Amino acid sequence: MSTEQGLRAGLLAGIMVRVMLMAGTISAQGMVAGTASAFTTERPTSVLIFPKVVNTNPDTIIQITNTGQMMTHAHCFYTDGRTVGGRAVWQVTDFEITLTRQQPTHWSVAQGRAVNPNDSLDGLDPGLIPPVPLGFTGFLTCVEVAADGTPVSANSLKGEATVGDITFLGGTNNVSKYNAIGIPACGSPQGPCGGTGEGNDGDNVLDLNNEEYAACPGGLYLNFIAEGAADPAIEANSGPGSVVSTNLTLIPCGMDFENLVPETTAVTVDPIRNEFEERLSTSFPVDCWFSSSLDGANFVPMTLNGLGTTYGKAILRPALNSGRLPVLGVANVLHTAADTSSDTAAMNLHICNEQSPPSSCVPVNSEIRLPSLH
Repeated sequence: MSTEQGLRAGLLAGIMVRVMLMAGTISAQGMVAGTASAFTTERPTSVLIFPKVVNTNPDTIIQITNTGQMMTHAHCFYTDGRTVGGRAVWQVTDFEITLTRQQPTHWSVAQGRAVNPNDSLDGLDPGLIPPVPLGFTGFLTCVEVAADGTPVSANSLKGEATVGDITFLGGTNNVSKYNAIGIPACGSPQGPCGGTGEGNDGDNVLDLNNEEYAACPGGLYLNFIAEGAADPAIEANSGPGSVVSTNLTLIPCGMDFENLVPETTAVTVDPIRNEFEERLSTSFPVDCWFSSSLDGANFVPMTLNGLGTTYGKAILRPALNSGRLPVLGVANVLHTAADTSSDTAAMNLHICNEQSPPSSCVPVNSEIRLPSLH
């Protein structure tokens, strides 16, 4: 079997392991009426969050679709998550898009999208979309609004992001795709937040409280291959020398685009379980935007030596009773063979809604503050 086939087999094996590990939690991704948090990656909502957006050679392609039967608008915010002197830049660039009914659109974050019906880009132009500068690393938030900028609760937006590039078959193929994290508007007691749901009050503060919009989930599940471990499928088919590395990207579940104040929080990863169900833990800060492979000082229990087995599972959440915000995020898993050919797979982190121990994923109220409407 070729190295390329071995890589594909390795990715499939990793997916199968993740499916088995998450068999009890996968339904948490769906938007189910009455649940503690209705955040979703699968259904249309009124707020979209793309946690990992980069222009670092590779580029990121953003796709957004209006799934509704009426024209809708979105107010979008690029947030630069880089740090200078240890402090978050948190520079925000906003723009607006307009989508006709059931219209999809897409753009490269490196190039943006001009209003030009004669260009080579498919579909109707959604409006002028600015490019981000080279070296940008951060996230994108889009809020469904009316033509005058007032937030609305139509729950009609769905999005995907493609990160990376492909060099050649069998080469360095670091392209991966994930779904945007969606925050549904509650709308009514019959809506996605269940009996607590109310209507949208139309001001510039989106209350994530299971009344106006869904509350932040109390935790995230991460199922992973220990950092630095070999890929068993690649080893079996292409020989020794493979390695697996996971990059974790996280942002706090709350944003202030009115005062341009970056949110900070602290993540507790507890419990971390290896294949023997031994319990480990760690913690680390998240300042506006966090991205790291699992080989840093904060992740020793998630390395091959620290975990002691090839596969592990963990829950990421704020420390109990700490008043800290939960986080949202995605993971990118890089599988590299001995000949340095590689493939990458992205995965959305499944949402933890179980409030009783050992999960203790208690939903947290938060908010997204938009620029003042007047």
